Amino acid sequence: MMLTYKLIDIVDGFYHYEIYPEGKVADKGTLIFNPLTKVVKTLIEPNSPFDCLGHFAQDFVGKNGEFKESGMVAWY
Repeated sequence: MMLTYKLIDIVDGFYHYEIYPEGKVADKGTLIFNPLTKVVKTLIEPNSPFDCLGHFAQDFVGKNGEFKESGMVAWY
């Protein structure tokens, strides 16, 4: 199993990510949130039988604490 994600935009401190299970754009989910305040503006779960958001949350922060512009998470 795998998912890919990409940062679409940052507006007023809110990060807009799209999440693609198995790389399928048709099944994408959307997460718009402010990482400082922990406020979630929009959450649309991807069309997937597995926990995409949990796997995304484990990967989108880089080693230096920066938020990645894109990435991929794979597991089995």
